[in-house]
Amino acid sequence: MQLLWQRLKALLENEEGMGTIELVLLICVLIALALMFKDTIVDFVSGILSNISTQGTVFNPGSIAG
Repeated sequence: MQLLWQRLKALLENEEGMGTIELVLLICVLIALALMFKDTIVDFVSGILSNISTQGTVFNPGSIAG
């Protein structure tokens, strides 16, 4: 019984691979947040891209050359 308790205690104290588990959990949380706010993110990116495309047509290089 003592040997079983020592092995269980050693298993619980083993922190090998904890960095990988933390990274996987962080990625899972980020994916969940992205899925929850998917519509907001898509609207935000679409707004930015539409602003970029409209500003490109307004720019007149001849006005700089003078």
